[in-house]
Amino acid sequence: MKHLLCTLLLTLTVCLCSAQTEHMKFKGIPMEGTLQSFTIKLKAKGYVPLGTKDGVSVLKGEFAGYKNCHIYAVADKSGMICRVCVEFPKMDKWSDLESCYSSYKDMLTEKYGEPKVCVEKFQNEYVEDDNNRMYEVKFDRCKYYCVFVCKNGDRTLEITQQNLDCYVQLSYYDKANQDKLRQNIMEDL
Repeated sequence: MKHLLCTLLLTLTVCLCSAQTEHMKFKGIPMEGTLQSFTIKLKAKGYVPLGTKDGVSVLKGEFAGYKNCHIYAVADKSGMICRVCVEFPKMDKWSDLESCYSSYKDMLTEKYGEPKVCVEKFQNEYVEDDNNRMYEVKFDRCKYYCVFVCKNGDRTLEITQQNLDCYVQLSYYDKANQDKLRQNIMEDL
């Protein structure tokens, strides 16, 4: 009886440990290992590396039907992959931005359920036309994002801008690596 109980306890422990270390996947690649090894795997999937700087590897390629997307693979302070961001091509019209965002939001909702957080508003409540909406986006007065919380991590979809270029961005945050980083930070405290 003790042998059976020990076997069951060991099996449960192994299952729990493996469940805790299951990594989110990006393009079928588990988000684990070093930034360099993850970049090599993305390159094998057809992405073109553009360079690496300060723990961020930048690649270019097709993603979810859009050509010329920028992929940013981000490492934590230990050099392990922890986040991947897809920057869709820049768009000059609000209708294009909103259409892209809404389309992917609908697909993510279909796949993962309703977003845990969803904010879709402009700082100026009285924005009436597409030109004014683009102006608000360009000057960072637009908050359009939703967060999908999943077992292995979070996905955040947003309309954003950098240097007045406006685009939709989809970010993947691996829970196993985020938990590990948090544990390391807690040890520092």
